[in-house]
Amino acid sequence: MITVVFWTIFTVYRVFTNEPSPNVPPDIIEPLNPVLDAESLDSIEGRLFFSEEEIGNFSVPTSSPFIFLTPRPSPTTTPTPVATESATPTP
Repeated sequence: MITVVFWTIFTVYRVFTNEPSPNVPPDIIEPLNPVLDAESLDSIEGRLFFSEEEIGNFSVPTSSPFIFLTPRPSPTTTPTPVATESATPTP
């Protein structure tokens, strides 16, 4: 009897804590075509190819893409006068 009660409690707990299975579109579940496309393979062979010598002669510009800002002096602050009890207001 205790086993059945615990089994029920754990099953209910598992139902509430498990994440639902993801909803996968049918296009993704569809199996792949195992036949290779010969036209695509031929287009790979016709692409531009650089040899190691041509790549070695290629120079990269050395200018920096970063903008360096020059520091500006910060504005100086002026002291604020403090009011005292002996001060008289001016009109």
